[in-house]
Amino acid sequence: MNIIVIGAGLAGLTAAHRLQRAGFSVSVVEREKGPGGRMAETHTLRLNYPTGARLIYSSSQSVMGLIRELRLSDQLCPGLKVPVSASSLSGEHLVQMSPRFNLLLDSTMSYRQRWCLFQFGTGLVWRRLATNPDRLLDWSRYDDITLGKYLKKRSLVEISKTHIEPIFRGARGWRMTDISPAFFLSTTAHMYGSQAYTFEGGIGLLTKRLAQDLDVTYCVDVKQLSRTVTGGTKVDYEVKGSLESADADVVICAIPGSLSLRIVSEPTPEEFQFFRAVKYSSGHILHFGVDRSIEPYVRFFNSDVNASFAAVEVVDQSRSSSSCLTRLSVHLAPELVIKLKTEKTLGGELPDVLDDLPDDIARHLDLYDGEITQQRIENMLPLFYPGYLKKLGAFEKYQVSGRKQIYYTGDYMSHALVGGACRSGEDVARTIITAYAK
Repeated sequence: MNIIVIGAGLAGLTAAHRLQRAGFSVSVVEREKGPGGRMAETHTLRLNYPTGARLIYSSSQSVMGLIRELRLSDQLCPGLKVPVSASSLSGEHLVQMSPRFNLLLDSTMSYRQRWCLFQFGTGLVWRRLATNPDRLLDWSRYDDITLGKYLKKRSLVEISKTHIEPIFRGARGWRMTDISPAFFLSTTAHMYGSQAYTFEGGIGLLTKRLAQDLDVTYCVDVKQLSRTVTGGTKVDYEVKGSLESADADVVICAIPGSLSLRIVSEPTPEEFQFFRAVKYSSGHILHFGVDRSIEPYVRFFNSDVNASFAAVEVVDQSRSSSSCLTRLSVHLAPELVIKLKTEKTLGGELPDVLDDLPDDIARHLDLYDGEITQQRIENMLPLFYPGYLKKLGAFEKYQVSGRKQIYYTGDYMSHALVGGACRSGEDVARTIITAYAK
């Protein structure tokens, strides 16, 4: 049995890894020059920066289990070694990317807000025990309203403005009106007490390690998937300017869900209905190389404070191959990213927003070399908007019911964190193993 996996991101590589271990013949094709997708790094002469994911959380059962299996545990290192703060109308204050009990002692919150937060937290304890940290479908009962409305109903508007909204805008590219409470509740329940990690060799170490033991071909641009009358799938692709085709018994589509209908010829009604509903947030980041050392930090911004920027990240690059000592990365606000996409600005055109930088950040650019690297992430993270999990649950039932010629995997099928992509890859591999073992 021949299986082709399209996409060498974490989900696709995990699926290929599990299937190969189970004795299947698996090959992977990838459009880019290397593995990783949104879990890798981009290296230029001047700068190094991640393609997407920055952190691995110890609460993830799937990804931590894979790390132990591949004997990469000794390569883990703390992922948050710098001060992280948020700016709101209440001022600038330190925040935590993982929930901690000492948040109740935060002097910026009123006593009423702390009491509401305490009641909210205790109510999540039992849900933590009954749910999987890598499976957002376990929280589908919270799929009916937006996160902003949910927090208002729970009298948590104050902490939303100071701690939740800034991080969701800066780290996820989400607005409070974009998503349901499911992601927030899942991460709050399971990330309490967890640790944030990266790898000594960069966040892409895991996908590089997976790719080492697999048959991966790069620079392959898949154009079309066509189901054949014999029960297989024809894969049409372009490589080195030449149009080629290959036949597979099973294809695993491990690309962003919003792109699936572009390559699947004659999708089934279930595929057409579901993939029309898959949406992603987008990212737009301006990277500056600064030829001096700056103390690293991360700062998130509430929308009331800065409508142009969602986050600023200062990274020490003195130990990397970069020619710049410091990377200063400015994340555009999701509202501005949507506006720029709507206006269809030219690919190399720089948004006219630098004058909106706070003075203490702008002064760091006095010595930057004049070049700005723009990073656009079209499909950054899936949007789990109200009603999405209901559609996902229906499609999951379709995918596991009987043998299929084309299967799908990705963070949009499980959870919008690294652990979700890994879990989704494991799920689709398990589904195929079960279906074809009969």
